[in-house]
Amino acid sequence: MIIRHEKPSDIETITEVTKMAFKDKPISQQIDHFIISDLRAADALTISLVTEIDGQVVGHIAFSPVTISDGTTNWYGLGPVSVLPEFQGCRIGTTMVNNGLNILKSMNGKGCALIGLPIYYYRFGFINYPQLIHEGVPQEIFVVKSLFGEVPTGTVEFHQAFKQLSLIEKDAIADVIIDFEIAGVKIDKENEGIESVIEKGILSEMPNGKFMLQPSALAEYDSYFGKVAQFRATEMSRVHKNPIMKAINC
Repeated sequence: MIIRHEKPSDIETITEVTKMAFKDKPISQQIDHFIISDLRAADALTISLVTEIDGQVVGHIAFSPVTISDGTTNWYGLGPVSVLPEFQGCRIGTTMVNNGLNILKSMNGKGCALIGLPIYYYRFGFINYPQLIHEGVPQEIFVVKSLFGEVPTGTVEFHQAFKQLSLIEKDAIADVIIDFEIAGVKIDKENEGIESVIEKGILSEMPNGKFMLQPSALAEYDSYFGKVAQFRATEMSRVHKNPIMKAINC
């Protein structure tokens, strides 16, 4: 087993390994490979390691910078961690985590944070600290490990790449964009995707019971969708202000 830094020739393989690793995970939203790609594109993939067995890449782990509200710097987020299903249970993930943490120490990284099952990450020294939180995440699954010094106090925010929309959310938003009118749209609030984007502020309820799409809020999660939504809103506004075009579209 060889653990090494990623090479350009590994990029497509890392995407496939990540997809396969999370394919049958019930809690997965199938967005992890997008997170890695966005981190790489933003030059925020601080550490990207692969595990190779007999010339085959079978695992991958990523570390990226996080920000903390008290101004503490040099802290990082761990994840995603991916291992091909047929190689899971072979301590590949454990070895990659330990290697990654050692590299962080050599870089004078002060600490590492992650969202995951504490029962698994306790073995690496990750602990839940009540003074350090991640908004929107249950405190019991947000754990951190200090590499040097004390654990900071404040709110941790992962890189923008982690603000990904799941496929079910994207489908819901696409339907809303198609049906979008300047006066708002009627939606099925019981739809799982709709419920999720309401919680994220992408859809906001109006006094008449309809919902308005918020392109700026959408852009925080998906810049392309945000641009499409803004264009759609601008077009609808233009139609409503032009009586001739409004008549054509009636």
